[in-house]
Amino acid sequence: MYTLKRKSTLSTPEVLLDPKSNTYQISGRSLPIDADLFYQPILNWFDLAIESQSLNSIQLEIRLEYFNIASSKRILFILYKLLKLQDQGVNVLIRWMYESADEDMLELGRDYSSLVEDLHFVFEPFTAVSKKPIKARIHMN
Repeated sequence: MYTLKRKSTLSTPEVLLDPKSNTYQISGRSLPIDADLFYQPILNWFDLAIESQSLNSIQLEIRLEYFNIASSKRILFILYKLLKLQDQGVNVLIRWMYESADEDMLELGRDYSSLVEDLHFVFEPFTAVSKKPIKARIHMN
């Protein structure tokens, strides 16, 4: 498996999918003009992971400040691919990070966890200044 790395822009999130360091993150703002163009390499990476069956575990940290409807759909597609990995025996965990004052982002994470209820989600608030988790809330499905 190769490493997929994209730097954030004003309209796209930072992406790091690195099996060597076991680091999987999507963070920032997701408002791409063409969501298909931005997210297709990410979805392709997960397709390759499914085909190669080379991962034992994946802990995806999603730390989005804001995302649009088009991005929302692609995030759901990523979660479906993670579900396929889990069905292959990969240990999958979604760390949904949200700013402690942003109840809407927490609610969006909960909505995703109910849409893909077989995936394990952990909800972790962080303070806007430090960006460090302050206390984990665990939602077991």
